[in-house]
Amino acid sequence: MTGSLPRVGNAVQALNAQRQRELDSRRLAKSILSPTEVAGKYSAARMLTTTLGGTVRPITSADLMAFKKSVAAMGDKARQGITAAEALGLSRPSDVQRAREQIHYSMIARMQAGKLHIVTDSGPQSKVTRHHVNVEAVQYASALAQPGTPLAAATWLVKQSALKFECDCEHFRYFLRFVATAGGWVAGRPEHGFPKLKNPGLDGACCKHLARTLSDLQQSAGIRQRIATMIAEDRARIDRPGKARPKVFTVTQREAEAMLPKRARTIRVPADAPRRVTLAPTASQQDIALALKTYAGRSDANSKAIARALAALAAHGVGARA
Repeated sequence: MTGSLPRVGNAVQALNAQRQRELDSRRLAKSILSPTEVAGKYSAARMLTTTLGGTVRPITSADLMAFKKSVAAMGDKARQGITAAEALGLSRPSDVQRAREQIHYSMIARMQAGKLHIVTDSGPQSKVTRHHVNVEAVQYASALAQPGTPLAAATWLVKQSALKFECDCEHFRYFLRFVATAGGWVAGRPEHGFPKLKNPGLDGACCKHLARTLSDLQQSAGIRQRIATMIAEDRARIDRPGKARPKVFTVTQREAEAMLPKRARTIRVPADAPRRVTLAPTASQQDIALALKTYAGRSDANSKAIARALAALAAHGVGARA
């Protein structure tokens, strides 16, 4: 394996400190759209901008309508949690590719009652040496009640059950936390401020650290065995006298490294993931030519910009997504 191994020591304190810094920064943010502003009560005096359409520009009333429609579409997918396969299927190909190339390890640092604290290595341009991922098994109680072995329950938990998750990286914070909140699969702090600049199209589910983690969860026998140990302990505590408090499982650096494969596991995105994003079909050259004819000759700046974009598409002989 290449690169240095992420450290599991001090992971809980580091994550708590990072969460507090993020929360403090979020409270001071002045450029995030609130739910009421998305609904239409936006003051143009704030002069906020968006990248909807590909360029940075002031927000318009039409943008607010587009944002509101995006939120409604996310609501149609909402439920408590999402499977690992579904999350990978919803993720942007670029994020999955970065996970394949840059993130090589994910190691459990702590477990309690179906909640996993996992650390990963960071990318080559990162300012930190590790990232913290939290995964919560929404149906953990069902896993405890299932007949069969703890290992069978653990396998079901990581491969088929609904999960919630979060990552401490900036990509999840600015691009994906709102999407995860609206979709019903965020762990930790919910985000109700619309990411109108960083992700106005509400694309993706996993950052590269989550893509590596959720893929490893499904493939690693060592991780499943660790989760099976937690399930067995929590099944047994129910029958013990006194307080049935969930046990906290901490993992040593040596134990974490023992679970690692000799080389990074392949990240596979299932072609038939139930929530996989379906892109709109591309427009034909005839459609582009007709649209170009419609906008040609108009003198306003928006029409000219649209005409230039259509002419570029036509010149390159490619279609555009509707």
